[in-house]
Amino acid sequence: MKVILISLLLGSLLTAQEPPDPQLLIEQLFEQREPKSFEEAYKKAIAGGVPMQTLVEARFLYIVDTGNNTDLAAYVPVLEEQARKFSLDDSIAFAVPEDFFAIVEYAKAIAAFEKDDHSTFKKHITEAFWLSPSQSVIFGKLINEVRLKDAMEKLKIDMNRTLVSQDPAKPSKPLKEHLGESKVILLHFWSPWARESIESMEDFFLTAKELKKNKISVVSVLLSGAPESRNDGDDFIKQKKTAAAASWLVDSPKGAMGSLLRIQALPSVVLLSKEGKVLFNGHPASDDFWRELKNIETKIEQPSASVREELPTLETE
Repeated sequence: MKVILISLLLGSLLTAQEPPDPQLLIEQLFEQREPKSFEEAYKKAIAGGVPMQTLVEARFLYIVDTGNNTDLAAYVPVLEEQARKFSLDDSIAFAVPEDFFAIVEYAKAIAAFEKDDHSTFKKHITEAFWLSPSQSVIFGKLINEVRLKDAMEKLKIDMNRTLVSQDPAKPSKPLKEHLGESKVILLHFWSPWARESIESMEDFFLTAKELKKNKISVVSVLLSGAPESRNDGDDFIKQKKTAAAASWLVDSPKGAMGSLLRIQALPSVVLLSKEGKVLFNGHPASDDFWRELKNIETKIEQPSASVREELPTLETE
């Protein structure tokens, strides 16, 4: 009996000490996007013997997915070092070596972008295209971001400009009156015909509530378009306008704000200073957007996913 118990004990100890499945470690590494969870998965992957090529690719994709250009620029030396000993056998994300070399050039372009070095940016992003045309969508997106940033730095919105109130019961007034005593004003661009606009309205309502709590003005701007679009927009706010701590306006058909601000995707948000300078222009879920808001008012907190899940689902039909 004693021999049997010792055998069972040894068997359980051996089972407890079995190394983790490398494939499972890799899957967890590429799936985690919350900072603490990713770092824990990264440490486990190192301890489990996951190859350096895989580790480097995982961190690169994590940085890209979390949208931190500063971290990506700082990661260039690691990418360059790995490019010198690239292992296709250990690569998870790339089919050919040129695809990996292209993302090294992409990261270098990001670093140049952060320094406002346009000639170096163009050199590296062109090389990235040449090495890996299959990733052109990613590279093209970055070019659009650079052009948008350049255009916004030169732009100044006239705060005396008046947009028509979408609610006929409320008078139209200049942007500076919507701004009031606020440090900045948020413009939220949307359309009832852009599905993501409607699907993200709960997030907008929560954002507007958080900003109002911190004394930041919010207006929602319906992009001008076909009369049918305006009618659908009017029908929408009749049901939902009380849910948002915002004024509802309609963009001008000529010299449209949307065109001036180069709005190409919906929803988009723009932060304007009292002087009409653009502080941010992009997607409302962007980390850069919330970092900019925190710079303006440290008490601002991005609504959590758990809070959003408690909201009723909007009808999108």
